[in-house]
Amino acid sequence: MGKTGYRDKATSMKAHQVQAVLLCLILSSLFSACGSGSLAPGVASSSQSLQSIQVAPSKPSLALGQDQQFTAIGHYGDGSSKDITGSVVWATSNTSVATISASGFATSSATGSATISATLSGVTGFGTLTVTKGILVSITITPANPVLLLGTLQQFTATGTFSDQSTQDITGSVTWASSNDSVASVGGGGLASALALGSLTISASSNSVSASTAVSVQAAELSSITIRPGNGKMAQLTSQQFRAIGTYTDGSTRNVTGKVAWTSSSPAVAEIARRGLVSALAPGTATITATLGSLSGSTTLEVTNATVVSITVRPSGRTIAVGTKLSFTAIGRFSDRSSQVITRDSTWTSDNPAVATVSARNTAIAVAPGTANIFATFNGVSGSGLLAVSSATLSSISVTPATAVLAPATSVNCVATGTFSDGSTQVISNVVSWASSASTVASVGGGGTVTAESGGTAIITAQFGSVTGESTITVDSTLLTSIQISPPSATIPKQTSVAFQAIGTFADGKTQDLTTLASWTSSMPSVATINTGRATGLEPGTASVMALFGGQVGTATLTVTSATPGSVVGSPDTSNFEQDDVTQFKDVADFSDVGTRDVTPSVFLGSSREPE
Repeated sequence: MGKTGYRDKATSMKAHQVQAVLLCLILSSLFSACGSGSLAPGVASSSQSLQSIQVAPSKPSLALGQDQQFTAIGHYGDGSSKDITGSVVWATSNTSVATISASGFATSSATGSATISATLSGVTGFGTLTVTKGILVSITITPANPVLLLGTLQQFTATGTFSDQSTQDITGSVTWASSNDSVASVGGGGLASALALGSLTISASSNSVSASTAVSVQAAELSSITIRPGNGKMAQLTSQQFRAIGTYTDGSTRNVTGKVAWTSSSPAVAEIARRGLVSALAPGTATITATLGSLSGSTTLEVTNATVVSITVRPSGRTIAVGTKLSFTAIGRFSDRSSQVITRDSTWTSDNPAVATVSARNTAIAVAPGTANIFATFNGVSGSGLLAVSSATLSSISVTPATAVLAPATSVNCVATGTFSDGSTQVISNVVSWASSASTVASVGGGGTVTAESGGTAIITAQFGSVTGESTITVDSTLLTSIQISPPSATIPKQTSVAFQAIGTFADGKTQDLTTLASWTSSMPSVATINTGRATGLEPGTASVMALFGGQVGTATLTVTSATPGSVVGSPDTSNFEQDDVTQFKDVADFSDVGTRDVTPSVFLGSSREPE
């Protein structure tokens, strides 16, 4: 071969060598750029791959007829672990001894042993299941002989003892029964509902083995009394209604104002009537106490020497028709810049009785067309609200709801609204005459409250003069099948409240709001109390709130947090000034964990509160 040929071959070999070196450098650079623990896309890292599978429990022993849930834990090359129970393929070496589902739930069918395997990505873990000849010998129910409070729930547990001396929780596999479902019912999982006062037995049975425990359902007992308002102020010569709120062992709260004995530590400063009406007589301090049985609640009341500066009467500028009524409220502003409702303490007059008269308790009655000023006078100071009486005549009355379906012992408030000849409308529920066409089916009170008595249909009539309006009430005695509470769960800061609603569903699919009719309880009275669906958080924790009606119980979960309000902003709500002796304020607090919330029901506005 000539020199030229050798030169060409050498050149070619050098070119291949250069290409090889460059390829090595490129690959080295690529792996270096990926990092020591990373690979190019599509290449699985050995450090992140599944290394082993642990089956737990590894060597369980069951009595024949019992079940076992297995769990698969995957261990990876990077040292991490993960529950892969739902991802593995489960298998058993001996299906005659035990079968296993795709979720790892093994069911024993004969005595012996079986290897349980879990496989994923070519990796398998093993466990050994042993089924013994042990048979169920006895059942123990806990708690034993409990006392349940009416309207509460109790979880029972069944523990089985077997012939091989082993024990096992068999709550979910036994058959639960109550000797008296009307007093307390029990579900398949051992959860009992206390529905009525009385005694019964709860039993659990399996394979001819049974056990029972005595259960007593009792009424809740009063645990404390709180007086509202608390630690307030009143101007001398004014009066204020105090209320006694009882908290019971089932977490419910009730108004016991008329049941307690009221006393004042200083009658010369403030005296109190039998039903909690306090009259401030002279400047000073008095302790107001409410007592029921062996329990008492107290609050401190300061009577000031503040004098009234001005009086505002609300509403003002309203127009009503002849023969109708309107209630007024008087708010006094005092020399210490406090404000107080003084409706009860004022003297009420009309400057034009031919147009409108006014009762001693602030209700004006329209007599003839025209205008009248309704005056409230207290301690020499007066305020007034303008009232106009129109010449319009009543054209029609509409009653809402126009139709309603009620269950026996439930009720609904009917509202009568009058439409007048000038096109105006007015709620006239307080002046119409109410009647029922079948009082044995549904009765009606003077304010329009209809109570269902028995199955059937009744026509509820509202009449004013010769004009009438009607509502059709159907009482359906269909069995109540369930109660749902809305919302099903809630979270609130302590010392605030939330409203729950109880909706009953009947066998025919109809529903009814049972919020005001149900008996409400709390599983943890130290965490939250509840009254007519409104729960108040006391301390951080979780409680179940329950509504009981017609032998059914609905439940919801309430979580109380430790959040505290950073600020409270209040403003008067003038829309409610027509209510007798009530001045409604709206309070909004800013909490650290839930933002702003309306805390109006949780804040007491005493007589020293000044509208902003």
